[in-house]
Amino acid sequence: MRRLAFGPDSDFVRHMGIYIATMSLDIPIDHVRDVVMHNTPGLAVAIHPSRGRALAFFALRSPAIPDFDYRDSQQHKRLLAAAFAESSWLLPQLLDRVHAADDLYFDSVSQVRLSTWSRGRVALLGDAASRVSLFGDGSSLAMAGAFTLADELATNPGDHQLAFRRYEARHRTQVDPRQRFGVALGAALIVPATRRGILARNLTTRLWPVGAAAGWLGRRLTPRRRR
Repeated sequence: MRRLAFGPDSDFVRHMGIYIATMSLDIPIDHVRDVVMHNTPGLAVAIHPSRGRALAFFALRSPAIPDFDYRDSQQHKRLLAAAFAESSWLLPQLLDRVHAADDLYFDSVSQVRLSTWSRGRVALLGDAASRVSLFGDGSSLAMAGAFTLADELATNPGDHQLAFRRYEARHRTQVDPRQRFGVALGAALIVPATRRGILARNLTTRLWPVGAAAGWLGRRLTPRRRR
């Protein structure tokens, strides 16, 4: 629908320098309540306990791959094998399962940015209008946008163009900040580009509980002002 009304995807979809892949694992795992992650610079692999069936997750930093086809599973398997060929940890076993997998998902981390979300009687919602990335907020922003559009259509019956403009003006205030900062933060946490980045991420995550506890204690100890 977007291509019909607005033009080819290449005009709006921006590759953000990362590819990700997931697949299910039919093997027992040692940590049934924890996500276990292994990083080398520019690469990440994790095992997620999920619900009832473990999942493997891969992420790699890479420029846009020429002739990438998100439907070509064999191409995806070759890309993963090449990217993680020299990695250690559980990679040899996981790559064996990649080659045998029939449910491998592989795609680019990308954003969708358009100068306007409506044209004529067509208005875009969710990822079609403003995909943030694969690092969170996409579903919640899509639901918030749908609510905003419905609210404006109800408020402006008979004038869909005004409703579309008001929906976009309101919803961009939520989308734009996440598009500016969401990918960089998510990438720094999940797949740091350097060894220093990995060390900094690890140190930061270890200090988060301390910071949260200090904030909680500070709120408890700060005297409340009487009105």
